[in-house]
Amino acid sequence: MGDRSPRSLGGRLTPAQLAFEASASVELIDELVDAGLIKRNEDGTHAPDDIARVRLAHALASGGITVADIAHEIDTGNMPFSEIPRMGIIPQATGRTFAEFAATFGSQGALLPDLYVAFGLGEPSPETAMRDHEEAALTAFLTVWSMVDERPELLLRAARIAGEGMRNLTAGTTDLFDEFGGSPPQRLRKGLSIEEAIAPSILQADMMNKLLTWLRERHQEHEVFERIVDFTQHSLERAGRMPPRQVDPPAIAFVDLSGFTERTARAGDELAAQDATSLQGLAQTAAAAHGGRVVKLLGDGVMLRFNNARDAAVAVRELMAAISAHGLPPAHSGIASGRFVVRDGDVYGHTVNLAARIAAHSGAGELLMSAAAAESLAGTGLISEDAGKVPLKGIPEPVGLVRIRG
Repeated sequence: MGDRSPRSLGGRLTPAQLAFEASASVELIDELVDAGLIKRNEDGTHAPDDIARVRLAHALASGGITVADIAHEIDTGNMPFSEIPRMGIIPQATGRTFAEFAATFGSQGALLPDLYVAFGLGEPSPETAMRDHEEAALTAFLTVWSMVDERPELLLRAARIAGEGMRNLTAGTTDLFDEFGGSPPQRLRKGLSIEEAIAPSILQADMMNKLLTWLRERHQEHEVFERIVDFTQHSLERAGRMPPRQVDPPAIAFVDLSGFTERTARAGDELAAQDATSLQGLAQTAAAAHGGRVVKLLGDGVMLRFNNARDAAVAVRELMAAISAHGLPPAHSGIASGRFVVRDGDVYGHTVNLAARIAAHSGAGELLMSAAAAESLAGTGLISEDAGKVPLKGIPEPVGLVRIRG
C-alpha cells in the first residue's frame, strides 16, 4: 500500500504518495519521469497536478498503451497530456482507502460495491484511494435515501437513476464535442495551438457544473411544485373548497418512423443518427406544448406520456406534421389511455403494451387510438373515423380503433 502521510509544504507529494492518490504504481511514475512526461522536483517530490496525469497514464496502460506510446502521441500533437489537470480532472484524496471508508457505514458499507456498479462506475478495489467529493457525495446519498427506506433495492434504484442520467448527459455532451471537432486532439490536428485546442474542454467543465446546478434546481422545483399543487387540489376538493376536477385517465403514445430500417440500409448509419436526434427534439417540443413528456427514445421511435388522451392526440398530430415538415420518413402512431405504473422515469402496464400494439398496427402517416380513448376528443378539431375492431398481438380481445385526422 502506498504512503498516505500528509503532503509536504505546498502540497507536493512523494512518489509513494502520488502512487496512492493516483491508484497507480511507483514503477509507472518512474517510467513517466524517465520519459520526461512528468517532472520530479529536486527534493524528489511531485506537484499535485501529476495525480491527473498519472491516473490517465494508468488508464491507458490498462488498455495496453505504453508510456512510449503516450510519448509518441504527444510528439505527434495528438494528446495534450500536460494539460489534463486543466480540464477539470483534479482528484483530491482523503487519505482513506475504499475499504476504510466503507467500514465507517457498518453493515451498510457492504452495499457500496453494488452502488458503484448501479451508478455506472467500476467497482473499486479495497485499496483504492478515496477522493473528497466522492466521500461527500456517497455519504449524502446514503444518508438521504436511508431516511426514506433502508432496503438495498431502493438505494440501488436511486443509484441507477442518478448514474444513467449523468452518464447520458456527459457521454452525449462529449460525443457532440467529438462530432463537431471540439475535442483537443481534433483541434490540434486543425493546426491550433495547445491553448486554443484545449480552451473548449477547459471551459466545458465549468459550464457543466453551472448547468447541472441550474437545471437540477429548476427541474426539482418543477417536480416538487407540481406534486404540491396536485396534492393541494385534491385536498381542497375533499374539503369541498374546490369543485371536483373531471378526471380523464392518462395516455401513452408511440410514434415510430416508417421504413427506418430500409432508409438506414440505403443511406447509412450517420443519417439514421441524425433522424433519431431530430425526432427526439421534435418529440420533446410537441410533448412539452401539451403537458406531456418523452419517456424514452426507441431508435426509430419515441414513447410519450400525457395527462389524458385529448392532449396526447393533439400533440401526436402536431409531432407527425413536424416530422413530415423536417423531411423525416413518415410516422405511424398509436395511443391508448388508462392506468399504468410509473417507476424510475419509465412506464409499465397494459396501457403501455396496448399503445405499442396499436402503433405497430398503424400504417405510414396514420394515427390510430383506442375507441375508448377517442371519446375525449370533442372540441379539439380532430376528426375520428371508425377503424374497426382488430386483433392485436398479446391483447386477449379485439380492440376497437379509430383513425385520427386533422
